[in-house]
Amino acid sequence: MSEKFCKKCNRESIYGICEICGGKNEKKVFCRMCNKEIEGEKCEMHDLGSGFKTGRIDMKHYYEKAREKLGVLRVEVPELIKGVRGTSSGDHDLENLVKGLLRAKYKLCVNKDGTIRYDMTELPLSHFKPREIEVGVERLRELGYEKDCYGKKLERDDQILELKPHDVLLPCNVKSGDERADDLFINITKFVDDLLEKFYGLDRFFNVESREDLIGQLGVCMAPHNCAGVICRIVGFTKVQGLVASPYLHAAMRRDCDGDEAAIMLLMDVLINFSRKFLPSHRGGTQDAPLVLNGKIYAREVDDQILDFELVDYYPLELYEKAEKGLHSSEVEIEMVKQRIGRGEDPYINTGFTHDTDNFNLGAVCSSYKTLPTMRDKVESQMVLCSKLRCVDQGDVARLIIDRHFMRDLKGNLRKFTQQSFRCGRCNEIYRRVPLDGKCSKCHNPKLIFTISYGSIVKYMEPAMDLVKNFNVPEYIGQDLVLTKRYIESIFGKDNEKQESIDKWF
Repeated sequence: MSEKFCKKCNRESIYGICEICGGKNEKKVFCRMCNKEIEGEKCEMHDLGSGFKTGRIDMKHYYEKAREKLGVLRVEVPELIKGVRGTSSGDHDLENLVKGLLRAKYKLCVNKDGTIRYDMTELPLSHFKPREIEVGVERLRELGYEKDCYGKKLERDDQILELKPHDVLLPCNVKSGDERADDLFINITKFVDDLLEKFYGLDRFFNVESREDLIGQLGVCMAPHNCAGVICRIVGFTKVQGLVASPYLHAAMRRDCDGDEAAIMLLMDVLINFSRKFLPSHRGGTQDAPLVLNGKIYAREVDDQILDFELVDYYPLELYEKAEKGLHSSEVEIEMVKQRIGRGEDPYINTGFTHDTDNFNLGAVCSSYKTLPTMRDKVESQMVLCSKLRCVDQGDVARLIIDRHFMRDLKGNLRKFTQQSFRCGRCNEIYRRVPLDGKCSKCHNPKLIFTISYGSIVKYMEPAMDLVKNFNVPEYIGQDLVLTKRYIESIFGKDNEKQESIDKWF
């Protein structure tokens, strides 16, 4: 734990600010070899120095101080307050327990960097109608949507508007089984307001009463494996379970379009609660953290796939004629973002669209990937779809599923199994190796269990074998899968044959 010292109270603390007097605590430095506090930044004998040490924490003291800070009775504190077993940052700094109590009050989960996120599948949108996003015309005019895409003054809820580059729609789907984004963000605003008022002694900022109050609020969008967030603005809601935003915003979040998942956070939550001091110190620890924020999207500086974004109202007859002849699409002149940028024109307006729709909420609103129960069901449905598309090579799709997903999972979990630790089933103590007496050294429980199970290793084996059997997968992929299966069987043995009903074969 990171340890500080308050001179005024003459006591140690785990916080940077004293929980008793509110003064700033001084950082203490320890040598892990000497196992004691040292003067200066490094030990003269061992040339080591760190801001943390191993020890016991008086949780009752910090719990009571957090409760007193919030001004709540013991019976008003949530029954379940979740935390983490340990920290992995450089100095093992901690946030104040007040934040944990407030998150528990509003049933919010926290990310490793101190922020609260809502994960979604990315969905691009270029145009919308006010009635589709459940926001009034007058409110949209206040947000800058004064004219529709044809240059006419916005007066009706069926006029078509161009979605601005930084604007997003929050998913409010009741069929997906996930918490609605509007409900979550209402709770986040209340959490932030309570934090400002009761912990920092400042005025409340949001004062949100209903989801309509979320319109116009700022957020931060982030894609996986990245360390830069893009500031966005909430302008409406959708029944589609996904992050509906401009293609420019999707491109701004990504490095190389290596996926279709993203998260959105409330900007105020990021500014108040994010800290690099919470991030793991190991390699890759800064990934998925908003280390920098992009406040303005420049089309020429985002993922270069946006340069091929077409800005037309219709495709010329020439396109279909040359497509019929099997010619390359580059032989047809179609205006794209790169031409607009080259001419120095604004690529964000007059983007055009080729097909209108009455209401985009009337289509598929939730991916079947979320509703199908097993991985085998998901893969089978995907391959059925592939069989209906003439432009798709089913064998290549099967190869990609096995090579990019199943094999990596199989081999990765198998490697982790050989390197895994063991856990006590009673006190959850973790051991790198089983003690010689076969019992937990802490509670003497003889039941020590694996942290990586056999089932987690072979869960994708059968779906992968089915793909090899039913589709034209490259021979190398099939042989690699067979060898991996044999290696697993050499460790765990073969599964016992199961007697099945003859009805299965008829």
